[in-house]
Amino acid sequence: MAGARQFDRRAFLRRAALLTLALPPAGAALAACARGTPSSVPSSDGVLPLREDLLLASDLPIERDATLRVFQWKDYLSKGVLAAFERAHADVGLRVEVESFLHIDEAVARLQDPAADFDIVFPVIDVVPDMVRAGMLRPLNHDYLPNLRNLWGYFRGAGPFYDPGQRYTVPYTVFTSGIGWRADMVVAADAPDRRDDPFAVFTDQRYRGLVGFLDAYRDALALGLQQAGVRDLSAATDAELAEAADFLARAVETTDARFTIDGAEDGLAERTFAVHQAWSGDVLTAPRYAAMEGEDPVATAAALRYWTPTSGARVVGLDLTAICAVGRNPVAAHAFVNHLLALDVALDNFAWNGYQVPMTEVTREAFADPSFPWHASVPANLRSAVVSEAEFAGGQMLVGFGPSQDARWLAQWSRVVPS
Repeated sequence: MAGARQFDRRAFLRRAALLTLALPPAGAALAACARGTPSSVPSSDGVLPLREDLLLASDLPIERDATLRVFQWKDYLSKGVLAAFERAHADVGLRVEVESFLHIDEAVARLQDPAADFDIVFPVIDVVPDMVRAGMLRPLNHDYLPNLRNLWGYFRGAGPFYDPGQRYTVPYTVFTSGIGWRADMVVAADAPDRRDDPFAVFTDQRYRGLVGFLDAYRDALALGLQQAGVRDLSAATDAELAEAADFLARAVETTDARFTIDGAEDGLAERTFAVHQAWSGDVLTAPRYAAMEGEDPVATAAALRYWTPTSGARVVGLDLTAICAVGRNPVAAHAFVNHLLALDVALDNFAWNGYQVPMTEVTREAFADPSFPWHASVPANLRSAVVSEAEFAGGQMLVGFGPSQDARWLAQWSRVVPS
Protein backbone atom coordinates (compact mmCIF):
# COMPACT_ATOMS: atom_id res chain seq x y z
CA MET A 1 0.00 0.00 0.00
CA ALA A 2 2.82 2.41 0.79
CA GLY A 3 5.19 3.76 -1.80
CA ALA A 4 8.91 4.32 -1.35
CA ARG A 5 9.75 4.39 2.35
CA GLN A 6 13.00 6.39 2.34
CA PHE A 7 13.16 8.32 5.61
CA ASP A 8 15.10 11.57 5.62
CA ARG A 9 15.70 14.24 8.27
CA ARG A 10 12.22 15.73 8.23
CA ALA A 11 10.55 12.32 8.50
CA PHE A 12 12.64 11.58 11.54
CA LEU A 13 11.88 14.99 12.98
CA ARG A 14 8.31 13.74 13.25
CA ARG A 15 9.37 10.37 14.71
CA ALA A 16 11.67 11.93 17.29
CA ALA A 17 9.47 11.20 20.27
CA LEU A 18 9.99 7.49 19.72
CA LEU A 19 13.65 7.86 18.99
CA THR A 20 14.48 9.49 22.29
CA LEU A 21 14.48 5.90 23.50
CA ALA A 22 17.74 5.50 21.59
CA LEU A 23 19.43 7.88 24.00
CA PRO A 24 20.74 6.03 27.07
CA PRO A 25 20.38 7.33 30.61
CA ALA A 26 22.42 10.43 31.31
CA GLY A 27 25.07 8.50 33.18
CA ALA A 28 25.66 6.06 30.33
CA ALA A 29 25.93 8.78 27.72
CA LEU A 30 28.12 10.78 30.07
CA ALA A 31 30.97 8.31 29.98
CA ALA A 32 31.22 8.62 26.23
CA CYS A 33 30.26 12.22 25.64
CA ALA A 34 31.16 14.60 28.41
CA ARG A 35 32.77 15.15 31.77
CA GLY A 36 30.78 15.81 34.92
CA THR A 37 27.23 14.81 35.76
CA PRO A 38 24.22 17.02 35.08
CA SER A 39 23.26 18.57 38.39
CA SER A 40 19.60 19.04 37.56
CA VAL A 41 16.81 18.10 35.19
CA PRO A 42 14.45 20.38 33.24
CA SER A 43 12.19 22.19 35.67
CA SER A 44 8.42 22.14 35.51
CA ASP A 45 8.46 25.43 33.58
CA GLY A 46 10.29 23.75 30.69
CA VAL A 47 13.61 25.55 31.23
CA LEU A 48 16.58 23.32 30.41
CA PRO A 49 19.21 23.12 33.17
CA LEU A 50 22.20 25.36 32.60
CA ARG A 51 25.38 23.28 32.56
CA GLU A 52 27.71 25.97 33.89
CA ASP A 53 30.64 23.53 33.83
CA LEU A 54 30.29 23.43 30.03
CA LEU A 55 29.66 27.15 29.50
CA LEU A 56 32.30 28.86 27.38
CA ALA A 57 33.98 31.95 28.79
CA SER A 58 33.63 35.21 26.84
CA ASP A 59 36.34 37.02 24.84
CA LEU A 60 38.37 33.92 23.97
CA PRO A 61 40.33 33.93 20.69
CA ILE A 62 39.17 31.67 17.90
CA GLU A 63 41.15 28.46 17.52
CA ARG A 64 43.96 28.65 14.93
CA ASP A 65 44.63 26.09 12.19
CA ALA A 66 41.65 24.14 13.42
CA THR A 67 39.25 21.82 11.62
CA LEU A 68 35.64 22.50 12.58
CA ARG A 69 33.70 19.24 12.47
CA VAL A 70 30.07 19.64 11.45
CA PHE A 71 27.59 16.76 11.84
CA GLN A 72 24.69 17.55 9.53
CA TRP A 73 21.63 15.97 7.99
CA LYS A 74 22.32 14.87 4.42
CA ASP A 75 22.09 17.70 1.87
CA TYR A 76 21.68 20.27 4.61
CA LEU A 77 24.23 23.04 4.07
CA SER A 78 25.28 24.44 0.73
CA LYS A 79 28.93 24.24 -0.24
CA GLY A 80 28.85 27.99 -0.79
CA VAL A 81 27.88 28.64 2.82
CA LEU A 82 30.68 26.39 4.08
CA ALA A 83 33.23 27.98 1.74
CA ALA A 84 32.16 31.47 2.83
CA PHE A 85 32.86 30.56 6.46
CA GLU A 86 36.34 29.30 5.60
CA ARG A 87 37.06 32.48 3.61
CA ALA A 88 35.89 34.65 6.50
CA HIS A 89 38.40 32.92 8.80
CA ALA A 90 41.26 32.33 6.37
CA ASP A 91 43.52 34.48 8.57
CA VAL A 92 43.46 31.81 11.29
CA GLY A 93 43.52 28.84 8.91
CA LEU A 94 40.09 27.53 9.88
CA ARG A 95 38.72 24.61 7.83
CA VAL A 96 35.35 22.87 7.85
CA GLU A 97 34.89 19.10 7.68
CA VAL A 98 31.37 17.77 7.20
CA GLU A 99 29.92 14.36 8.02
CA SER A 100 26.28 13.55 7.31
CA PHE A 101 23.62 11.38 8.89
CA LEU A 102 20.18 10.28 7.73
CA HIS A 103 18.43 9.41 11.00
CA ILE A 104 18.37 11.20 14.34
CA ASP A 105 18.89 7.94 16.23
CA GLU A 106 21.95 7.32 14.08
CA ALA A 107 23.26 10.77 15.01
CA VAL A 108 22.69 10.28 18.74
CA ALA A 109 24.44 6.92 18.66
CA ARG A 110 27.39 8.39 16.76
CA LEU A 111 27.74 11.22 19.25
CA GLN A 112 28.12 8.68 22.04
CA ASP A 113 31.40 7.50 20.50
CA PRO A 114 34.36 9.08 22.36
CA ALA A 115 36.05 9.63 18.98
CA ALA A 116 33.10 11.61 17.67
CA ASP A 117 34.48 15.01 18.64
CA PHE A 118 32.06 16.98 16.48
CA ASP A 119 31.73 20.71 17.06
CA ILE A 120 28.30 21.32 15.51
CA VAL A 121 25.20 19.12 15.35
CA PHE A 122 21.61 19.64 14.18
CA PRO A 123 19.25 17.99 16.70
CA VAL A 124 15.45 17.91 16.80
CA ILE A 125 13.26 19.30 19.56
CA ASP A 126 12.29 16.05 21.23
CA VAL A 127 15.86 14.82 21.78
CA VAL A 128 17.27 18.09 23.12
CA PRO A 129 16.28 17.62 26.82
CA ASP A 130 17.89 14.17 27.02
CA MET A 131 20.99 15.41 25.20
CA VAL A 132 21.27 18.27 27.68
CA ARG A 133 20.84 15.95 30.67
CA ALA A 134 23.53 13.68 29.21
CA GLY A 135 25.96 16.58 28.87
CA MET A 136 26.12 16.21 25.10
CA LEU A 137 25.38 19.86 24.27
CA ARG A 138 27.35 22.93 25.27
CA PRO A 139 25.36 25.92 26.55
CA LEU A 140 25.47 28.81 24.12
CA ASN A 141 27.37 31.96 25.09
CA HIS A 142 25.32 34.69 23.42
CA ASP A 143 28.29 37.08 23.57
CA TYR A 144 29.60 35.22 20.53
CA LEU A 145 26.24 35.33 18.71
CA PRO A 146 25.45 38.96 17.82
CA ASN A 147 23.42 37.78 14.82
CA LEU A 148 20.72 36.45 17.15
CA ARG A 149 19.22 39.91 16.68
CA ASN A 150 18.22 38.89 13.15
CA LEU A 151 15.76 36.28 14.42
CA TRP A 152 12.04 36.70 14.92
CA GLY A 153 11.05 37.97 18.35
CA TYR A 154 9.43 34.54 18.86
CA PHE A 155 12.90 33.11 19.46
CA ARG A 156 14.40 35.97 21.44
CA GLY A 157 13.83 37.02 25.04
CA ALA A 158 12.05 34.36 27.07
CA GLY A 159 11.29 32.12 24.10
CA PRO A 160 11.08 29.60 22.59
CA PHE A 161 8.99 27.09 24.56
CA TYR A 162 11.30 24.11 23.94
CA ASP A 163 14.48 25.95 24.95
CA PRO A 164 13.62 29.15 26.86
CA GLY A 165 16.28 31.77 26.39
CA GLN A 166 17.95 29.72 23.63
CA ARG A 167 20.32 28.21 26.13
CA TYR A 168 21.36 25.32 23.89
CA THR A 169 19.88 25.74 20.42
CA VAL A 170 19.12 28.29 17.75
CA PRO A 171 16.67 27.81 14.88
CA TYR A 172 18.09 26.78 11.52
CA THR A 173 14.97 26.80 9.34
CA VAL A 174 11.19 26.92 9.75
CA PHE A 175 8.45 25.41 7.60
CA THR A 176 4.77 24.62 7.35
CA SER A 177 2.97 21.44 6.31
CA GLY A 178 0.39 21.70 3.56
CA ILE A 179 -0.43 20.61 0.02
CA GLY A 180 1.73 21.02 -3.05
CA TRP A 181 0.43 20.54 -6.59
CA ARG A 182 1.13 21.26 -10.23
CA ALA A 183 -1.25 23.73 -11.85
CA ASP A 184 -0.53 22.11 -15.22
CA MET A 185 -1.78 18.73 -13.95
CA VAL A 186 -4.62 19.68 -11.59
CA VAL A 187 -7.75 21.25 -13.06
CA ALA A 188 -8.09 24.79 -11.71
CA ALA A 189 -11.49 24.10 -10.14
CA ASP A 190 -10.03 21.07 -8.31
CA ALA A 191 -7.11 22.96 -6.77
CA PRO A 192 -6.97 23.05 -2.93
CA ASP A 193 -7.14 26.85 -2.92
CA ARG A 194 -10.35 26.79 -4.97
CA ARG A 195 -12.38 23.98 -3.39
CA ASP A 196 -14.60 24.31 -0.35
CA ASP A 197 -12.83 21.15 0.87
CA PRO A 198 -9.13 21.65 0.01
CA PHE A 199 -8.41 18.00 0.86
CA ALA A 200 -10.91 16.56 -1.61
CA VAL A 201 -8.25 16.40 -4.31
CA PHE A 202 -6.69 13.45 -2.47
CA THR A 203 -9.78 11.31 -3.07
CA ASP A 204 -10.66 12.63 -6.56
CA GLN A 205 -10.47 9.70 -8.99
CA ARG A 206 -9.46 12.12 -11.75
CA TYR A 207 -5.99 12.00 -10.16
CA ARG A 208 -5.67 8.26 -9.64
CA GLY A 209 -2.00 7.30 -9.46
CA LEU A 210 -0.89 10.92 -9.08
CA VAL A 211 -1.60 11.52 -5.38
CA GLY A 212 0.83 11.28 -2.47
CA PHE A 213 1.08 11.79 1.29
CA LEU A 214 4.14 12.25 3.48
CA ASP A 215 5.38 8.92 4.80
CA ALA A 216 5.52 10.39 8.30
CA TYR A 217 2.78 9.23 10.62
CA ARG A 218 2.24 12.44 12.55
CA ASP A 219 2.09 14.65 9.46
CA ALA A 220 -0.13 12.33 7.45
CA LEU A 221 -2.60 11.77 10.29
CA ALA A 222 -2.53 15.50 11.07
CA LEU A 223 -3.69 16.17 7.51
CA GLY A 224 -6.50 13.67 8.02
CA LEU A 225 -7.44 15.47 11.24
CA GLN A 226 -7.44 18.82 9.44
CA GLN A 227 -9.73 17.34 6.80
CA ALA A 228 -12.09 16.23 9.59
CA GLY A 229 -12.18 19.75 11.01
CA VAL A 230 -10.13 19.01 14.15
CA ARG A 231 -8.33 22.13 15.36
CA ASP A 232 -6.30 20.95 18.36
CA LEU A 233 -4.37 18.22 16.58
CA SER A 234 -2.24 16.91 19.45
CA ALA A 235 -5.37 16.51 21.60
CA ALA A 236 -7.19 14.39 19.00
CA THR A 237 -9.44 11.70 20.44
CA ASP A 238 -9.35 8.07 19.38
CA ALA A 239 -12.50 8.63 17.32
CA GLU A 240 -10.96 11.63 15.56
CA LEU A 241 -7.74 9.72 14.86
CA ALA A 242 -9.79 6.86 13.44
CA GLU A 243 -11.60 9.32 11.16
CA ALA A 244 -8.25 10.73 10.02
CA ALA A 245 -6.96 7.23 9.24
CA ASP A 246 -10.21 6.45 7.41
CA PHE A 247 -9.60 9.46 5.16
CA LEU A 248 -6.08 8.29 4.31
CA ALA A 249 -7.34 4.77 3.65
CA ARG A 250 -10.09 6.15 1.42
CA ALA A 251 -7.50 8.07 -0.59
CA VAL A 252 -5.48 4.88 -1.06
CA GLU A 253 -8.60 3.07 -2.25
CA THR A 254 -9.92 5.75 -4.60
CA THR A 255 -6.73 7.26 -6.04
CA ASP A 256 -4.01 4.69 -5.27
CA ALA A 257 -2.43 7.32 -3.05
CA ARG A 258 1.17 6.57 -2.11
CA PHE A 259 3.19 7.48 0.97
CA THR A 260 6.62 8.93 0.18
CA ILE A 261 9.20 11.23 1.65
CA ASP A 262 10.57 12.70 -1.57
CA GLY A 263 7.33 12.85 -3.56
CA ALA A 264 6.87 16.59 -2.96
CA GLU A 265 10.36 17.67 -4.00
CA ASP A 266 11.22 14.96 -6.54
CA GLY A 267 7.82 13.65 -7.59
CA LEU A 268 6.21 17.01 -8.28
CA ALA A 269 9.34 18.12 -10.13
CA GLU A 270 9.31 15.00 -12.29
CA ARG A 271 5.52 15.02 -12.77
CA THR A 272 5.26 11.64 -11.01
CA PHE A 273 2.69 13.31 -8.79
CA ALA A 274 0.09 15.93 -9.57
CA VAL A 275 -0.57 16.60 -5.89
CA HIS A 276 1.33 15.67 -2.75
CA GLN A 277 1.21 16.56 0.91
CA ALA A 278 4.28 18.72 1.38
CA TRP A 279 6.49 20.65 3.69
CA SER A 280 6.76 24.19 2.35
CA GLY A 281 10.51 23.91 1.82
CA ASP A 282 10.13 20.84 -0.37
CA VAL A 283 7.90 22.72 -2.80
CA LEU A 284 10.34 25.63 -2.91
CA THR A 285 13.28 23.33 -3.60
CA ALA A 286 11.47 21.22 -6.23
CA PRO A 287 12.73 23.38 -9.14
CA ARG A 288 16.31 22.57 -8.13
CA TYR A 289 15.46 18.86 -8.27
CA ALA A 290 13.89 19.42 -11.67
CA ALA A 291 17.14 20.95 -12.92
CA MET A 292 19.10 17.96 -11.58
CA GLU A 293 16.85 15.72 -13.69
CA GLY A 294 17.34 17.80 -16.82
CA GLU A 295 13.96 19.54 -16.54
CA ASP A 296 13.42 23.29 -16.88
CA PRO A 297 13.51 24.69 -13.32
CA VAL A 298 11.80 27.94 -14.35
CA ALA A 299 8.89 26.11 -15.95
CA THR A 300 8.65 23.79 -12.95
CA ALA A 301 8.57 26.70 -10.52
CA ALA A 302 5.85 28.39 -12.59
CA ALA A 303 3.69 25.25 -12.46
CA LEU A 304 3.95 24.62 -8.72
CA ARG A 305 1.44 25.76 -6.12
CA TYR A 306 1.25 25.47 -2.32
CA TRP A 307 -1.59 25.75 0.20
CA THR A 308 -1.57 25.45 3.99
CA PRO A 309 -4.49 25.95 6.40
CA THR A 310 -4.94 29.53 7.51
CA SER A 311 -6.52 28.55 10.82
CA GLY A 312 -4.84 27.46 14.04
CA ALA A 313 -4.78 23.92 12.70
CA ARG A 314 -1.76 24.79 10.56
CA VAL A 315 1.20 22.49 11.26
CA VAL A 316 4.57 24.21 11.61
CA GLY A 317 8.03 22.93 12.41
CA LEU A 318 11.65 23.92 12.62
CA ASP A 319 15.15 22.53 12.56
CA LEU A 320 17.79 23.40 15.17
CA THR A 321 21.52 24.07 15.42
CA ALA A 322 23.54 23.23 18.55
CA ILE A 323 27.14 23.00 19.74
CA CYS A 324 28.54 19.67 20.92
CA ALA A 325 30.05 19.59 24.39
CA VAL A 326 33.05 17.48 23.32
CA GLY A 327 34.04 19.57 20.30
CA ARG A 328 37.62 20.76 20.27
CA ASN A 329 36.82 24.17 18.83
CA PRO A 330 34.05 25.81 20.89
CA VAL A 331 34.90 29.38 19.87
CA ALA A 332 34.95 28.46 16.18
CA ALA A 333 31.70 26.54 16.72
CA HIS A 334 30.05 29.69 18.06
CA ALA A 335 31.45 31.61 15.09
CA PHE A 336 29.88 29.04 12.76
CA VAL A 337 26.49 29.32 14.46
CA ASN A 338 26.73 33.09 14.18
CA HIS A 339 27.65 32.67 10.50
CA LEU A 340 24.45 30.74 9.86
CA LEU A 341 22.51 33.53 11.57
CA ALA A 342 23.85 36.21 9.22
CA LEU A 343 21.06 37.37 6.91
CA ASP A 344 22.97 37.05 3.64
CA VAL A 345 24.37 33.63 4.56
CA ALA A 346 20.98 32.35 5.71
CA LEU A 347 19.28 33.56 2.53
CA ASP A 348 21.99 32.11 0.30
CA ASN A 349 21.42 28.77 2.00
CA PHE A 350 17.64 29.22 1.67
CA ALA A 351 18.03 29.84 -2.07
CA TRP A 352 19.80 26.47 -2.24
CA ASN A 353 17.70 24.25 0.03
CA GLY A 354 14.29 25.97 -0.08
CA TYR A 355 13.85 26.06 3.69
CA GLN A 356 13.03 29.44 5.17
CA VAL A 357 15.08 31.21 7.79
CA PRO A 358 13.04 32.77 10.65
CA MET A 359 14.41 36.29 10.33
CA THR A 360 12.57 39.59 10.51
CA GLU A 361 13.66 40.71 7.05
CA VAL A 362 12.52 37.49 5.36
CA THR A 363 8.91 38.14 4.38
CA ARG A 364 6.54 37.59 1.46
CA GLU A 365 6.76 41.32 0.83
CA ALA A 366 10.55 41.17 0.60
CA PHE A 367 10.44 38.40 -2.01
CA ALA A 368 7.87 40.42 -3.96
CA ASP A 369 10.34 43.33 -4.21
CA PRO A 370 12.45 43.08 -7.41
CA SER A 371 15.28 44.93 -5.66
CA PHE A 372 15.56 42.23 -2.98
CA PRO A 373 18.69 40.22 -3.88
CA TRP A 374 16.88 36.92 -3.30
CA HIS A 375 13.68 38.00 -5.10
CA ALA A 376 13.93 35.17 -7.65
CA SER A 377 14.16 32.51 -4.92
CA VAL A 378 10.39 32.60 -4.37
CA PRO A 379 8.18 33.12 -7.45
CA ALA A 380 4.87 34.92 -6.95
CA ASN A 381 2.86 31.70 -7.21
CA LEU A 382 4.79 30.16 -4.30
CA ARG A 383 4.87 33.05 -1.84
CA SER A 384 2.22 31.21 0.18
CA ALA A 385 5.05 28.83 1.14
CA VAL A 386 6.69 31.66 3.11
CA VAL A 387 5.42 31.73 6.70
CA SER A 388 5.20 34.88 8.79
CA GLU A 389 6.20 35.08 12.44
CA ALA A 390 2.57 35.46 13.51
CA GLU A 391 1.50 32.46 11.42
CA PHE A 392 4.31 30.36 12.82
CA ALA A 393 3.54 31.39 16.40
CA GLY A 394 -0.12 30.53 15.86
CA GLY A 395 0.61 27.11 14.34
CA GLN A 396 0.98 23.73 15.98
CA MET A 397 4.12 21.61 16.30
CA LEU A 398 3.79 17.84 16.31
CA VAL A 399 6.35 17.34 19.08
CA GLY A 400 6.43 16.27 22.71
CA PHE A 401 4.21 13.22 22.33
CA GLY A 402 4.26 10.85 25.29
CA PRO A 403 4.42 7.06 24.83
CA SER A 404 0.67 6.53 25.22
CA GLN A 405 -0.18 9.33 22.81
CA ASP A 406 2.30 8.02 20.26
CA ALA A 407 0.88 4.53 20.62
CA ARG A 408 -2.62 5.78 19.80
CA TRP A 409 -1.41 7.60 16.69
CA LEU A 410 0.73 4.66 15.57
CA ALA A 411 -2.18 2.25 16.03
CA GLN A 412 -4.21 4.25 13.48
CA TRP A 413 -1.21 4.67 11.19
CA SER A 414 -0.68 0.90 11.10
CA ARG A 415 -4.23 0.53 9.74
CA VAL A 416 -3.20 2.56 6.69
CA VAL A 417 0.49 1.74 6.25
CA PRO A 418 1.23 -1.71 7.71
CA SER A 419 4.82 -2.10 8.86
